[in-house]
Amino acid sequence: MDKLRKDVIVFYLYSFFIGLYIANGTTVLFERVLGFSFSRIFILGAVYMLMFVIFEIPSGAFADLIGRKATVMIGCGALALGAVATGLSHTFTQVFFSFFLWSFGFSMISGADEAMLYDRLQDEKTYAQVVGRSHFFALSGMALAGVVGPYLYSLNFRSAYLASAIPFFLAGSALLFFQENRGRQGQFTLTAHWAQIKTGVLIAYQNRFVLWAIAVLSMVFGVAYTLSNSYQPYLQNLGFSIHAFSVILPVMFVIQALGGMVSGKIYVWLGENKIFAFCLTALGILVGLLGILTTKQGLAILFGYAFLQGILQPVLSTYTNRYIDSTHRATVISVQSMIATIAAALTLFLFGFLTDQLGLSRLFLILGVLVLIVSFVTLIAKPREQTI
Repeated sequence: MDKLRKDVIVFYLYSFFIGLYIANGTTVLFERVLGFSFSRIFILGAVYMLMFVIFEIPSGAFADLIGRKATVMIGCGALALGAVATGLSHTFTQVFFSFFLWSFGFSMISGADEAMLYDRLQDEKTYAQVVGRSHFFALSGMALAGVVGPYLYSLNFRSAYLASAIPFFLAGSALLFFQENRGRQGQFTLTAHWAQIKTGVLIAYQNRFVLWAIAVLSMVFGVAYTLSNSYQPYLQNLGFSIHAFSVILPVMFVIQALGGMVSGKIYVWLGENKIFAFCLTALGILVGLLGILTTKQGLAILFGYAFLQGILQPVLSTYTNRYIDSTHRATVISVQSMIATIAAALTLFLFGFLTDQLGLSRLFLILGVLVLIVSFVTLIAKPREQTI
C-alpha cells in the first residue's frame, strides 16, 4: 500500500507538470503577433489536430508493446522540444512544422498514461477517484500557467513557449519513480506493432461500449478544443484586457479542477448514467448561452462550462477503461482519441471558415444547438447491457 500510495503521488506530480503548459493561455496571441489571421489560426489548429491521425494509433500500440511508462516519458521529451521549436519560430511554415513535435508528444502520452494508472490501481472506483484528482492537479498546473504565461508574454511574446519546455521535462523525469505493473511485453518489431494496431482498431470497432464512448468523447473534445482556440478573442470581445487573463484563466482552470476533484465522489453517489445525462445536456445549453450573452456576464457561463468539463472527463475515462482488456488498453484508447481528434479538426475547419463572416457569438449559438441535438441522440443510444 505504501508503494501504491507513492505511485499515486508520483502520478499527481506528473499530472501537475503536464498541466503546467505555460504558453497555453497565450497561443492565439502568439500567432497574432506573428501576423496570422483568425482564419489561419483556426485552420492551423485544425491541421494540427489532423497531425494526430499520423501518430495516435501507432503510439498506443507502441505503448502496449514496449511499456506505457517509457512511451509517456518519450512523449514528455518531444513536448519539451516542441515548446522550444515553436517559441523560436518566425513564420507560419515554422510554426506548422513545430506542431508535428507537439502532436507526436501528446500522442505518445494520450491513452498510455491512463492505461498505466488503471493497470497499476486495478480497481475501478479507486481509479475514478484518482484520475479525477489527477485532473485536479493537471488543471491546477494550468491555473498556475494562466498566471505565469500572460506575465511572461508581456515581457517577451516568445518567453511563455520557451519556458513551457521546463515542466514537460520535469513531468517525464517524475515518472522515473513510478512502478509500472505492466512493462515491456517482448521485443519490438514492425510486424508485432502492425498486428497490435490492427487488433486495437478491430476491438474499438466491434465493442459497442467503446463506440459509444468514442461518440461522446468526439463531441466533448470537439467542443473543448474549439473553445480553447476561441475563448481568448471571446474574452476580448466581452471587454476584458489581456492583463485580465492572468486572473480569469487561472480561475477557470481551478473551477475545472474542482469539477475533476469532486467527479469521483459524484460518480459513486449518482452513478454514471445521471452524470452523462446532466453534463451533456448542460454542456449544449451553456455553449449556446455563450453566443447569447455578449456582456461580461458571459464569463459566469464560461466558468460553468469549465466545471462541467472537469466532472465529465474522469467519468468518461472510467467508462472507457472498463470495457478494454489490459493487453490492448492504450491502443484502443488511442483509436478513441484519434477519432475525437478528427471531430475536433472538422469543427475547427468549420469555425475557421465561418468566424470572420458570422462572428464568434453566432457560431457559439449554432454549436450549442448542435451539441444538444447530438447529446439527445447519444444518450438514447447508450448501451444498456453492462457486459462486454
